[in-house]
Amino acid sequence: MADRWQGPVHILINNAATTPQHRQCTPEGIELQFATNVLGYFWMIEAFTQHLRQGGPARIVNVASYWAGDLDVEDLEFTHRPYNNNAAYRQSKQADRMLTAAFAMRLQPFDITVNACHPGDVNSTLSNNLGFGGHESPQQGARTPVWLATNESVGRYTGKYFERQREVRCPFAADAGGVENLFVACGSYDS
Repeated sequence: MADRWQGPVHILINNAATTPQHRQCTPEGIELQFATNVLGYFWMIEAFTQHLRQGGPARIVNVASYWAGDLDVEDLEFTHRPYNNNAAYRQSKQADRMLTAAFAMRLQPFDITVNACHPGDVNSTLSNNLGFGGHESPQQGARTPVWLATNESVGRYTGKYFERQREVRCPFAADAGGVENLFVACGSYDS
């Protein structure tokens, strides 16, 4: 898609996630949740960087989650640990927040900001697969990502994490060594 794209890109919102109950792989042999929730964002940013540079100032918004943690860079695809969709989801959302910091650092010189956010507790197949349902509508869930993409007041922020249109400290992004290790690991996969 990026190869066929004509002209600049001003806003890229990455909002893809899956939470299969059992470990599944893509046709390329990559664990599905990692491929979708993490590599999908990574590859979209990589593929559209030139178009975003043309559109500068440009913004990237990575929809992540407050439900994040327990990342194991040595086992991103749950090949050594028993697969658990909840653990895989939490790991993927931590990775999204960390990759936000990695790309923010790399793209800031090109006038491209990169931020992450939690969309809220949206009732969806995804949240139901994780066992907590959710009480917000898709429209409510879109508020913070759209706000990050369009509001002038946040245009100067990059590498940050937001919940309910407020910046929240992200301990994962503060781990510079871990952020770099994850970025290198993701870069080792072919898109």
